[in-house]
Amino acid sequence: MKNVKVLGFMLLCLFLLPGLIEAQTRQIKGTVISAEDKEPLIGATVIVKGSLSGTETDIDGNFTIDVGPDAKTILIDYIGMVQAAVPVPKNDILNVALKSKELNLEEVVVTGYGNFTKSSFTGSANTLRADMLKNVPVVSVEQKLQGMTTGVNITSGSGQPGAVPTIRIRGMGSLTASNEPLYVIDGVPVTTGSMSNLGAYMNNAKTSIMSTLNPSDIENITVIKDAAAASLYGSRAANGVILITTKKGRTGRTQVTFRADGGFSDLATDFRPSLNGTQRRELLYEGMVNFASMNPGLYPDPQAYADAHIDEFAAEPWSGYTNWKDVLLRTATHQNYEVSATGGSDKTTFYASLAYNNQEGVVHNSNMDRYSARLNVTQKVGSRGELGANVMFSQVNQEMNEERTSASNPFFAIGAKVTPSYYPYNEDGSFSDYFPGNESTRNPLRDALLDYSRNRLTRIFSTGYASVDLLKGLKLKEILSYDYTTAKDAIYFNPMSGAGIKSGNDAMSQKGFNEYGKLISSTSLNYVKKFNKKHNLDVLVAFETEQYNTDKAEGSKSILPSELLFEPDNASQLLSFASSTSSSRMISYISRANYDYDGRYYLAASFRRDGTSRLSPQSRWGNFWSVSGMWQVSDEAFMQKLRPVLSDLKLRASYGVNGNQPGGLYGYMGLYSYGKNYNGNPGSYESSMPNPDLGWEKNYSLNLGIDFGLFNRVNISLEYYNRDTKDLLYSMPISMTTGFGNYLANIGQINNKGVELEVRSTNITNNYFNWNTVLNLAHNANKIVALDGKQEQSISTWFIHKVGLPYNSFYVKEFAGVDPQTGDALYYINSKDEQGNYDKSTTSDPTKANAIPYKQVDPKISGGLTNILSYRDFDLSFTFTYQLGGYSFDKTATYIETDGANEYSRNIPVYFENRWQKPGDITDIPRFVQNQPNILGSGTGSSRFVHSTDHLRLKNLTFGYTLPHKLTDKILLQNVRTYFSGSNLLTWAKWKQYDPEVPINGEVNCEAPALRTFSFGVEVTF
Repeated sequence: MKNVKVLGFMLLCLFLLPGLIEAQTRQIKGTVISAEDKEPLIGATVIVKGSLSGTETDIDGNFTIDVGPDAKTILIDYIGMVQAAVPVPKNDILNVALKSKELNLEEVVVTGYGNFTKSSFTGSANTLRADMLKNVPVVSVEQKLQGMTTGVNITSGSGQPGAVPTIRIRGMGSLTASNEPLYVIDGVPVTTGSMSNLGAYMNNAKTSIMSTLNPSDIENITVIKDAAAASLYGSRAANGVILITTKKGRTGRTQVTFRADGGFSDLATDFRPSLNGTQRRELLYEGMVNFASMNPGLYPDPQAYADAHIDEFAAEPWSGYTNWKDVLLRTATHQNYEVSATGGSDKTTFYASLAYNNQEGVVHNSNMDRYSARLNVTQKVGSRGELGANVMFSQVNQEMNEERTSASNPFFAIGAKVTPSYYPYNEDGSFSDYFPGNESTRNPLRDALLDYSRNRLTRIFSTGYASVDLLKGLKLKEILSYDYTTAKDAIYFNPMSGAGIKSGNDAMSQKGFNEYGKLISSTSLNYVKKFNKKHNLDVLVAFETEQYNTDKAEGSKSILPSELLFEPDNASQLLSFASSTSSSRMISYISRANYDYDGRYYLAASFRRDGTSRLSPQSRWGNFWSVSGMWQVSDEAFMQKLRPVLSDLKLRASYGVNGNQPGGLYGYMGLYSYGKNYNGNPGSYESSMPNPDLGWEKNYSLNLGIDFGLFNRVNISLEYYNRDTKDLLYSMPISMTTGFGNYLANIGQINNKGVELEVRSTNITNNYFNWNTVLNLAHNANKIVALDGKQEQSISTWFIHKVGLPYNSFYVKEFAGVDPQTGDALYYINSKDEQGNYDKSTTSDPTKANAIPYKQVDPKISGGLTNILSYRDFDLSFTFTYQLGGYSFDKTATYIETDGANEYSRNIPVYFENRWQKPGDITDIPRFVQNQPNILGSGTGSSRFVHSTDHLRLKNLTFGYTLPHKLTDKILLQNVRTYFSGSNLLTWAKWKQYDPEVPINGEVNCEAPALRTFSFGVEVTF
């Protein structure tokens, strides 16, 4: 009987158990919509935090999910939206409206030593989100910054794909050390600049190591401009810091995105428009007549003289006058394919991508392709630990055209060297060798098709980290990163090439490699604590080590047996061989502390001590620090009545010191070098003079800022900065009796000061139409405060570096126009009287005129204007860039603007149509006379060659259309967007002979100009 009772009890429990379990499990129902347009979000991911339980919303945005008794939080996620984490509702109903990431105005400033919201950051920084950078058709990420942030000036010495851009943040701060900012990717400083080993001598393009980074993998970019956060990076941050954060995984269902685009490119501006064959013949004929008229004793009949000789210089060839732009340039194409995936749980997240990009240059031997892959993974370990890894692989293949003043440079050929009377092919189809005045037989088309300069860049950049919460608020983190890059160069010049490095009629082949490895270890301890609900403290200490090694070699040989055999091993004569290895180390101790009271008063301080092997033991340690503060005035009680109008007001200030180390690894040492031949034996020589006192270049930076908002729609930021760079690293000239011409020393001082203004406005925002605008404007004034303490100026051709003047100032004879009666060029004499005033009387003899400091390269004002609009399923964004007050020097004009001295074997600018021809003509183009002396000479400048770089440019434009979800859901797709994107679409420039975005030093030759690009693409998310 007892057993029967036990059995009955067990059966009763068995029947009741499902009910008990059911009673503990709850069913949550709800709807997910967009906060922007109130439309349901189809396919949104809904999961219970801490479990594998999850579901997706249906076509109406509805969902149903079961939650256990211990469930506390539900995560809702949707592409392009801010993830929502909401408590499990007590009434089992959960309706959620997700906000668009584009409308999340609280930007995050990522410093690498902690992340801060924009409202709590005490320094000067700009953050660009991915939505502001997407679909801009560029190869390298730096180009996306142009016009998007204040105080950042981006120029390029070349428009070739993958070329190295030049970036200046708040002016230049060094004479011989680097002026480039520090790049930090996911918290790790990385290698930047050129990795070309051989090609550097022949062009400005080089191969940018940053072109290995796929721009689509970037989540946001933060530009740090003052010392508040930059001093944390110490010796590498004197010129600002660009922090790049790559995309991370997100919890929820795995989302796969495929993107493809393609298009074409041509020149952004008309490159050096020249006279056509008929116009040029007329001008040369006129110059011959003028020449003969000035020498009646030798040429009594000027027209007969001109008729007899004109065909020597301007004959019409068998194929008709040649338009060399049509011959040497092409419409370039580009294509890009990317696939990425992101997903994970609340424990593990991942982001992965694969991409291929190909972009042609506008000349035949200029192009670039890139293969890239990325995997970012994070893993929670228990309740306190986290592991993560970011791995990137990329390979870039780049081919570059010649860019010097060489017959092989297609742009120099177009601008100066090859005239319409020359022809690329003979009548039998072979390459023409008729190029008088162009180094005899140098055919630029043959060189473009047969010569090559190629670089293959292979990069593996891996970062791993582990962190653990030791106590509440106390986190220990270890980062280990290795950046490995190899660059392999190959150059070939055909037997008839016009490349200047090659001599004779023998082909030359050259190869080399450059291997670079950088290992960084960082250990940090971060403590975050809130006291009494109003006091917030954030303290960090860290220890870092950095080591990099390089290994490179290059060799060249000539006399190849065949034009089909390019390898140096096939050549018989060794021309050169060189190799080297080098290494450098740095050790750093870092600390920072941030404090705020009640979200109103903020104080921050940092200190970093760096030791580098590039300086002697007694000088190698440098101390770098900063202090900063902010007052959130709008949160004060006395401001509350003004909040409806003055929605935000804060005051910021910072001051600090950061530095720059020598670019050379052994600049402080007295060195012997080997590799010389001494009567058949190895020879050595003293190659550098020691300077044990060589020290850090120091940058002292002050920043004052005010931020205020109006009506919760307009946000304005105004900043003033003063930046003094002292103890400049400079190659000091010394007496040759020492056996050296100079040695590296710390001398001189440069100052940069300026004002920056940024205005962000929300013009319209409703359920259907949104329109936001960003305007930025910057003014920077640069000047030399001191050189070596003895000399006041240094002159080099048409440049002068003088105390009290901007570093990049021109030194030229001032052109005074053209004499209306004679057509002669006039120049101001510009001799100084006792009071220092210039004599502004004129002369037609340039030798009687004095060169003076004249104009500067850097613009007075520069900036950009960006508009981001969306209407229902359409989106439009565009950016204008502009600059005013800057100038450039046209070096090519010294070859082709000599009024008849050189033009008979060269091209002639189209503005010679406006030349002086008869008494009374008012023009700035002098009379054209054959064989007149080039009195200015090739090494003397005239302000006639100095031109304004003022311009307005439609830098980027993107127009897109996203298919409605009602359509995409039927084909099981989450999102489909098509778009058109373009760059450099329109340009309005004061001087139209060349592109207004000139090289950083202002000297313009015949570099590859900027491209105008049109791109069409589609993006699909599964």
